[in-house]
Amino acid sequence: MKIELQNFLNRFPYPAEAKTALLQGLDQILSNADASRLLRTPIDAYKGGATVNFPTAIQEAAAAGTLAGVHEYTAQFLLFACLGEPLRMRYKEKGVDESIWYDSMMDLLYKLNECYAVHGVWGTFVAFWFDRFFEMTRFALGRLQFEETTYYLSDSYSGHGITMKRDEKKVLNLHIPSGRPLCHNDVLDSYRRAYHFYNDFTINGLLPIICGSWLLYDRMQEFLPADSNIIRFQQDFEIVNRIELGGFDECWRIYNINYPGDPSLLPRNTSLQRRYADWLAAGGVSGTGYGILWFDGEKVVK
Repeated sequence: MKIELQNFLNRFPYPAEAKTALLQGLDQILSNADASRLLRTPIDAYKGGATVNFPTAIQEAAAAGTLAGVHEYTAQFLLFACLGEPLRMRYKEKGVDESIWYDSMMDLLYKLNECYAVHGVWGTFVAFWFDRFFEMTRFALGRLQFEETTYYLSDSYSGHGITMKRDEKKVLNLHIPSGRPLCHNDVLDSYRRAYHFYNDFTINGLLPIICGSWLLYDRMQEFLPADSNIIRFQQDFEIVNRIELGGFDECWRIYNINYPGDPSLLPRNTSLQRRYADWLAAGGVSGTGYGILWFDGEKVVK
C-alpha cells in the first residue's frame, strides 16, 4: 500500500514536505492493527470492485487516525489518495481517457494545499467532497469540473425556447476548483470538452450548464474591474438567483483563514483580497450567485 501511495503522489506536483507527512501518517496507521483495519477495509473493497459507503469510510478513516496518533484530516486524505490508483484502473476499464483521471485527481492536491494553508495540516477538511470522483460521477475536464444534476436554481426557467422546472430536466453542474487562475480561454476549453463528453445532455443542440458559487456573486461587479477573470467568468452566465449572507463562510477560499469578524484583520496580499476587504469595510456583504449558461459546442450562447 505504501509503495502504491508513493507512486500515486509522485505522479503529481505534491510538495516534498507533504509527501513525507502523508507517508509517515500511513506508516503510523498501518503499524496499529485496529487503525490499519479501519483504513484498509474500504480500500480493499474498492480495489475489488465493490461499492463503498464513503460517509462511513471517511468516519472510519478519522477513527483510524485517532488510534494511530495521526490528524483526522491527514487520515481522511490518505483514504482517497490510496484509492487514486484503483480509480485509474476503473477509468481504463471503462475507456475514459487517463488525462481526465489526472485532472480529476489534481483536486486532491488542491484540497490538500487549502487544508495546509487554512489549518497547517497536510490533509483535507472537506473529505466529503471526494466521493463523486471515485464513484465516477464527477469529472474534471480541463480547468473545470462537471457532474450530472437536475435543474435546481429556481422553480422554473425559460430561455432559448426551453422551459425547465425545478428537478425536472437533466443538466450539468459546474464546479471551479482552486489551484489555477480562472483564465477564460481555459474556461472555454472546459466548456468544449464538456459539450463532447456529455453530448447526450444537449437540448436542441445546446448544453445547459448551471453553477452556484461565490464566484457568481454578481455584486462583485461593483468592486472588481470588468476585465478580471472572475467578472469575465460571470458574464458567461445568466444569474438566476443571488443569496446575500450575514456572515462570510467563504472567507477561507479567498484569505486562507476563517472570517475574524473584522475586515481590517483580513490579509491584503492580492488585488482580490484588498478589494473584497474594502467592500466589506464599506458595509458590503458577501454572497453566492446561481446561474445558467448555454453552450453550442464552440461558444456561449446568450
